[in-house]
Amino acid sequence: MTGKNLKIEDIGEFGFIRSIKDNCLFSHNGTIKGIGDDCAVIGPYDGRVILISTDLLAEDVHFILDKISPEDLGQKAVAVNISDIAAMGGTALHVFISLAIPGNMAVNILHSIYEGIKKACRLYRVNILGGDTSASPNGFIINVAVIGEAPQNEVLYRSGARPGDVIFVTGYLGDAAAGLKLIKEEINVPEPLASILKKAQNLPAPCPEAGRKIAGSMLASAMIDLSDGLLSDLGHICEASGVGANLYPADLPISDELRSLSRIKDIDPFGLVLSGGEDYKLLVTVPDKNVESFQKLFKGGNPCYLYRVGRVVEEKGIKMISADGSEKMMKAAGFDHFRN
Repeated sequence: MTGKNLKIEDIGEFGFIRSIKDNCLFSHNGTIKGIGDDCAVIGPYDGRVILISTDLLAEDVHFILDKISPEDLGQKAVAVNISDIAAMGGTALHVFISLAIPGNMAVNILHSIYEGIKKACRLYRVNILGGDTSASPNGFIINVAVIGEAPQNEVLYRSGARPGDVIFVTGYLGDAAAGLKLIKEEINVPEPLASILKKAQNLPAPCPEAGRKIAGSMLASAMIDLSDGLLSDLGHICEASGVGANLYPADLPISDELRSLSRIKDIDPFGLVLSGGEDYKLLVTVPDKNVESFQKLFKGGNPCYLYRVGRVVEEKGIKMISADGSEKMMKAAGFDHFRN
């Protein structure tokens, strides 16, 4: 199917991005990286670069308005953008907030959303510098653009992974996806388990301090934030770097809460860990010779716990390598707005 008969659901979100990213730079002056990473990179200016990213949250796609408190929604909108800056090893500085608002939306709800936005901005020490407001004929939309900075020689891209590198993640995976199932009432579990997992979905905790520590160490080769799912986001690194990867299921970090839910509801947690998305942890590749020094950066879980989950390989594709040595080729699947 080609031409006018091709629908976006046929190529998906990432297929569409690939289809439009060529020939976007009409002036290369000052542009280091455009489409294709967690942030655009502009500069350098006195040895530093500007990082810019933007994400939008749409009602009934990213959140259900009556299933999340307005303050939590405001905090989440900022946090997911902070995660993009962290994934490049930068420091977030400023945000711009744009809202598309249904005409019947109560002003007090909007004020509560902004309380959440301001709470997150205080936490991450970023300024709100402006934005835009528009009417929406159907559903509430919040878009955040974030500006950050980093030393030019410390920025980490998706394209630096090499065969032999060890793959790490900076926290538990799958809790947010489990929380979404609970929020949508696809499953139910007793309290306080339900609230803990819902919080993982509604209030993500990005890793800006870890991102800066990793970039500043200059021990890593590539990094990405885990927003679409481990397989999908690792797939982005593999595609950008021209490599493949092996993952070891026995090493994947699963929280006690997700294990409890899996036992109660007889759910395989690995589907949520691999493809659930919205974890907002960091996935990092590290050359083998740097691994010992890299692990020392996170001794005692400061600023977060580090989990070794796999290795970069030359052969393209992502394989799961079980403890008995059996191999299974995986599809680099995760959340796709036009295919999920």
